[in-house]
Amino acid sequence: MPFSLEWFFTAEELCGAIKEVENLPLMGVNPGLANPNDWQKIAFKGGSEPGVLNLTSWLQGKNGKNYCVVATWNNKNASLDESKFFATYTGVLSLLAERK
Repeated sequence: MPFSLEWFFTAEELCGAIKEVENLPLMGVNPGLANPNDWQKIAFKGGSEPGVLNLTSWLQGKNGKNYCVVATWNNKNASLDESKFFATYTGVLSLLAERK
């Protein structure tokens, strides 16, 4: 029987984790799919493996509000359509950036 080790976190747990590290310089290197022009601050962590995609962003809006956006897609039986996943995630980020 093959051995497998995975981490399973809820969106709330991922938001808590990224909030803990959002001030580390490393977290601002890659903004992920967020447009840096739309945000005062971005912390991002993404990950993937066959059948799994995850994007987690902690964002500080120009309106002073903080947001955490998490999206995870799992399907071990089929290829994931990354372009649709990324487009949906980018759409959510854009809608949040427009909030006043």
